[in-house]
Amino acid sequence: MDAQTIVKLFIPFTIGVIMVAMGLGLTLADFKRVLIHPKAVLIGSINQLIVLPAVGFGVAFMFGLSAEFAVGLVLITACPGGPSSNLYSNLARGDTALSVTLTAVSGVATIITIPLITGLALDVFMEADSTISMPVGDTMLNILLVVGVPLTLGMLIRAKWSDKALKAEPFVKGFAALLLLVLIVGAILKRKEDVAANFAELGIPVLLLSLSTIAIGAYSGIAFKLPKQQAVTIGIEVGMQNAALAIGLSLTALQSETIAFPGVIYGILAYFTCAVPLVIGRKIIPAAGAG
Repeated sequence: MDAQTIVKLFIPFTIGVIMVAMGLGLTLADFKRVLIHPKAVLIGSINQLIVLPAVGFGVAFMFGLSAEFAVGLVLITACPGGPSSNLYSNLARGDTALSVTLTAVSGVATIITIPLITGLALDVFMEADSTISMPVGDTMLNILLVVGVPLTLGMLIRAKWSDKALKAEPFVKGFAALLLLVLIVGAILKRKEDVAANFAELGIPVLLLSLSTIAIGAYSGIAFKLPKQQAVTIGIEVGMQNAALAIGLSLTALQSETIAFPGVIYGILAYFTCAVPLVIGRKIIPAAGAG
């Protein structure tokens, strides 16, 4: 088996494990919460599915990124919430239940929106290059297989063997985090000669993308008079997307290591940018039980 085949098998496996881990933390109640707290879920979902991609396009234009980097940046914004966003929300004393619900909703919705948003980015930024394309139907099927099926599997395991699923969840999430690290490090090593130059071009745009969407998400919650816990959670959810999926789709569906590079940098920097709302949340939100 050659190296290219191994990579093609490893990427879907990595994404699948990440989504199974996410599914182990989900129940049907997380989707029912859409009806219980529709305002918070609606504001969070609009931020994730509409505002975030719009900011991605804006940042790409603002910095005049090369076509493939611009597509890669927008692809990040089209992906669902990252698997660590729930942990960050919990540490920030945010609304963890809302975080889980927004991750669940975006995980389902982006099966449809990823090919549409990425296809638009390809049309806008790479109109002259017809060698790279993302067929909507095939991509939806691919995302359904590597995202929807593992997510559903994780949820079914949680529903059928709840106690065992809860015990296994931290180990599966740890394994998923390790695989994500291997994916990012592998992508960096494969293009190590270009890392410094690419980071110089993409570092500030990626930082701006994450920090600005965190701010927009949080302040939109405040503007619509949501509790501080929910505002902080929305900020984190919008500021931390599934970098593994962005990298995976770049290397498989789009067959481009260059398009993958924004996802690699985002996968590193988002853990630091989302520490900002985490720290702010711990300062402004009282600890549970605090008087």
